[in-house]
Amino acid sequence: MFRRIIYITALLVFITQSGCKKFLNVQPLDKLSGNAFFKSAKDVEDNMWDIYGLFRDVTGSCPMFAVAGEVRAGMLPSSPQKNDGNDRSFVDYAAKNDLLPLIYTPAGKDFWNIFALSNLADWKPFYRVIQACNILQYEIGRRNIPDLSADAVKEYQAEASFMRAMSYFMMVRLWGDVPYYTDAYHESPLPREKMVTVMNNCIADLSAALDALPWTFTDPAFRGARASKGAAIALLMEMNMWNAGFDKGNANNLYASTAKLGDDLIKSGAYQLLPIDQSFTIFKGRSMESLFDIVISSNYNETLSQKWNDLSELVVHFPYKRPANGHQYSFTYFRAEYLRRLYPSGVPDARTEMWFDSQMFANDGTFLFLKYNSLYEQGNDDVNVDNNLIILRYAGAILLRAEALAELGQDDEAIRMMNMIRDRAKTTLYQGPGGVALKEAIFTERAKELMMEGHYYFDLVRTGRVMNQQWCYYPLTQSQFDNGAWTWPINTAALDNNPYMQLNNYWLR
Repeated sequence: MFRRIIYITALLVFITQSGCKKFLNVQPLDKLSGNAFFKSAKDVEDNMWDIYGLFRDVTGSCPMFAVAGEVRAGMLPSSPQKNDGNDRSFVDYAAKNDLLPLIYTPAGKDFWNIFALSNLADWKPFYRVIQACNILQYEIGRRNIPDLSADAVKEYQAEASFMRAMSYFMMVRLWGDVPYYTDAYHESPLPREKMVTVMNNCIADLSAALDALPWTFTDPAFRGARASKGAAIALLMEMNMWNAGFDKGNANNLYASTAKLGDDLIKSGAYQLLPIDQSFTIFKGRSMESLFDIVISSNYNETLSQKWNDLSELVVHFPYKRPANGHQYSFTYFRAEYLRRLYPSGVPDARTEMWFDSQMFANDGTFLFLKYNSLYEQGNDDVNVDNNLIILRYAGAILLRAEALAELGQDDEAIRMMNMIRDRAKTTLYQGPGGVALKEAIFTERAKELMMEGHYYFDLVRTGRVMNQQWCYYPLTQSQFDNGAWTWPINTAALDNNPYMQLNNYWLR
């Protein structure tokens, strides 16, 4: 269970309410309550849990994964049926890459404000997570905490490296270039660092910390919920593959690193692909397939800031979403032509049986996506399903390895990786050619396997498919892409007292 303790809360409240407006509003330790903490192993443990909670707060402060990771690709239009009469057309604005109205709510769209979409332009909450990681690393490295062993210090510092790298990874995918720092009490203004450099720094930092982390946890309360060596490897793979899309001159080295990391992950034996008929277990979270989850448990008050910020909100309706009044239809649906391309007629695939119902190809709100199908409440409370947000899982890492191997021309091993996922899905194994056809098949498999998990648009960006109408309903042009149209706008508050700061040019219109 996440334990929200006084340390981070007091620290952040003081920072945000202070009259000082220095870079990122970070204050020296002697002006905070930090000296009262980090005196025992329990202080450090509680503080680490709080960092995970801060990350959940920022990523759940708006429908970040749903809107930025899925909706923006255009394959999820808004439903023509209006359950409750409210306007959710921000879905269609995002798909057409018309993002400024999401950040600055237009007249007559006041209902949009409940989704807090303006948070998609605000990176400061991510820096609060980064700041907390930096402080924890520094403080436990300089203090003599009697009941904290040297090995425990290294493990906590490695966890902080993981959460810092995860935060930078999320930021880079949203905004591109971002300021980068790792010192505990940073005050001076910084310019934005090239995103490839930021990711390279995170890769080096997290790679150095790998051996301090356990492969996984036997305690299901920790599995997927805390940083493990498996989670760190999967994140390293993601960061390598992101950079490979932008640092073409170094791409083969990044692919090779990804392939090696994936091999280490598989050979560890610490994780497994659960049978497809155990989908409920997979997406409830903390399973043997989980690498890193954002924990959601209403019983322990571990929830997102608003219930409609999770991934199920847009694609689930009654009886999986209650009350019946107002939830007869899903708010969005996957376009039938897209689903038919992923799941050709006559080709068996257990995912169509486990994750969809008979309305799979309905181009309206009768569509229902059953990946998140735990029924949380039998009554009439307006709540969403109680699944974790799955950030990294074993199946995704296997497919990243397949993608890297295909890029390296190691087609046989790439096919073997992809067929691990196909075999689990009880669909036909790939027996086609290598090269471009194989790369397309692997991307298709990733689109199917990770559907509605918040990866899709970012995969389009890093692979360049965001400019291909086959994969992106409203594709960008090369010129738009080069000018940063794939990023999100940045809040103008980032310019405060920072002469080195620049916003994303594409959105200065």
